Amino acid sequence: MDMEKLNYGHVILFRISGSLDEENVCELRLAIADYIKHRKSCVVLNLQDVEMMDQVSAGYLLECLQMARRKGGDLKLVKPSIFIEQLFRFLGIWHYFEIYATETGAVDSFKLAA
Repeated sequence: MDMEKLNYGHVILFRISGSLDEENVCELRLAIADYIKHRKSCVVLNLQDVEMMDQVSAGYLLECLQMARRKGGDLKLVKPSIFIEQLFRFLGIWHYFEIYATETGAVDSFKLAA
């Protein structure tokens, strides 16, 4: 997994690529949790280049979403693959996430909510 962080005012955008599995998802979870706890609770995850994700990783993303919402923010997804959509639907968590086609749309949605 590779991770790039970009700041957009009160929003943090993570561009993730590669595979997300129980061996590497902790790095992403800790980075997101740190931003939510100390800096920003408005998080966007671009999953366009994520090739594979396991159930553990999906569970951690749901946990991060709940953490962000408790702090008055949210965690929004950009371009999850069909595989990720099917995994989230199978796990019954798809409906918890807001999904966007572009990074700009996801970032701007926080401005509209403010």
